[in-house]
Amino acid sequence: MRGAFDRGLAARRATVGRVFRAVETVLMFEGGQRTARRNAWAAVCADRSRARARAEASDILARLAPVNPAPRTGSH
Repeated sequence: MRGAFDRGLAARRATVGRVFRAVETVLMFEGGQRTARRNAWAAVCADRSRARARAEASDILARLAPVNPAPRTGSH
């Protein structure tokens, strides 16, 4: 009989713990913070990707451009 009581108490504690976590999440906006962190990390990754693409394009253009371009003729 004692084992059944202990299991019931543990189940009630787990339920109370879940309730407290849920209340804390609502009050502390933890879910929103988690989403904000995820969004911020996605933005950082996207910025790094764009920076790599820009660097690659710049390298390609530098290789394609003449080293000593001919002077332009015409009026300024």
